[in-house]
Amino acid sequence: MSFPISMIPPEPKASAARLVADRVDQLRPGHVVMQALTRNVREKAAAVEDACAPKSEKDLTAQLMIDDRGRDQSFTALTLATEAGSLLPGDPELQEKAQKLLARLVPDTLAFLHDSMHAESTILSERLAYLESDEGAALVRDLKLAPYVDNLKAHMAAYDATFAARKAQKDLRPDQLWTSAVPLDQALRALYATLASLESVPFARECFVDMEPLLAAARAARTRRATPAP
Repeated sequence: MSFPISMIPPEPKASAARLVADRVDQLRPGHVVMQALTRNVREKAAAVEDACAPKSEKDLTAQLMIDDRGRDQSFTALTLATEAGSLLPGDPELQEKAQKLLARLVPDTLAFLHDSMHAESTILSERLAYLESDEGAALVRDLKLAPYVDNLKAHMAAYDATFAARKAQKDLRPDQLWTSAVPLDQALRALYATLASLESVPFARECFVDMEPLLAAARAARTRRATPAP
């Protein structure tokens, strides 16, 4: 493999591995060999995720999924209401304000709602910070979107509370976590090698793009640990 996949911590790697498998299946649907490899990646990722979550965490993990869907739906509702205001005729000034807010809420697409939960949390926090800024709050007030923003805050708070409760139990994590990561590394290497061989290295890297930021973070962390304190 062209980058050291083993440097990446197991839990985020398992999450990214699922995205890699999904991307391969989307780009090469029906390819028997690749589907067998992506299925293997998903199985190994599930083993890592199971090792990451002690049995006592399972209820919290299920609740976390529910809370994640709740904040997804709440943010989507806010953007749809804002978009409706940007299209509603009769008040050009309000239309312009709605267009301005919509551009801040959705500068590109809502695809980030389907990224890793960590990435989604970061982006949603940035959006909420703008909504609570002087400029954003004024737009929310003028467009009468306060109920939508309050709903989003409530769902984000629920998610954060569940996430914190689950994180508090991480000390119960089984010892086999890093051991379970080895088969996942092997599955990812096999998939990457096959993509590079049957397609091309650029295609393989495109499929593995979700691993790149995790690798960069792992390298940065290793550099910080290796750098003597001033």
